[in-house]
Amino acid sequence: MDSQSVLRMYSRVRKVFKAAKRSFNRSETLSFLSQFIRHDDLVFDIGANVGDYTSLCLELGARVVAVEPQPACVKLLASRFRHNSNFRLETMALGNHRGVGLLYLSDVRSPISSMSTDWIKAVKESGRFRHFKWRQTQTVKLACLDDLIKKHGLPSFCKIDVEGYDHEVLCGLNSPIGKLSFEYHVEFFSKFESCINRLSGLGAYTYNFTIGERPRLHLPLWVESSELLDTLRKLSYRTLQGDIYAKLK
Repeated sequence: MDSQSVLRMYSRVRKVFKAAKRSFNRSETLSFLSQFIRHDDLVFDIGANVGDYTSLCLELGARVVAVEPQPACVKLLASRFRHNSNFRLETMALGNHRGVGLLYLSDVRSPISSMSTDWIKAVKESGRFRHFKWRQTQTVKLACLDDLIKKHGLPSFCKIDVEGYDHEVLCGLNSPIGKLSFEYHVEFFSKFESCINRLSGLGAYTYNFTIGERPRLHLPLWVESSELLDTLRKLSYRTLQGDIYAKLK
């Protein structure tokens, strides 16, 4: 059995375990998200994958625009939420320009497909995904976050989870969104620092963050960008990840 087959087997077991964990923690996660998302809010789910985050937002009564370029994921999303009138699906990726982009498909896990070769290199070198491969590519339609806002309206909350391509997504935004989140990986520190700098140029934001998948803000108070970055630099984890939350003052 080759290494990719072993990884696929491991990933299937991991997927079942994570699904069970999400189900067990669902009420806690809903409670956490309810501080950002309210009934009838418009939410953008950028990098929706198979729709687990979308499902939570819909349960909170939000109207969700899910953005996802991977055909298998798009098919699942369309089937999963086909009867929900609060769901809209955009089959594309977002970036800093309109046109087409190249998506690198993970051989094992669709959630870690990425448009950032720098991110792929960083997570392989750190050991996080040392044995994973991204051998196939897919040309995808590329639009800007501004385009999505023009079509659907300004969201109350925007979640971005695009495996290292977050800065490019934010560069396609030229007016502030009240509340948003994006993923961070400590081995890709310079890029999420660029994300914070980009946001700070759009408006007066304060920040907080989560560690791993725990639905809990790590800091007792929201802080300025410099304090957030100092805090993250001091965390002694080699492959830490989580989400950074930002809200306008």
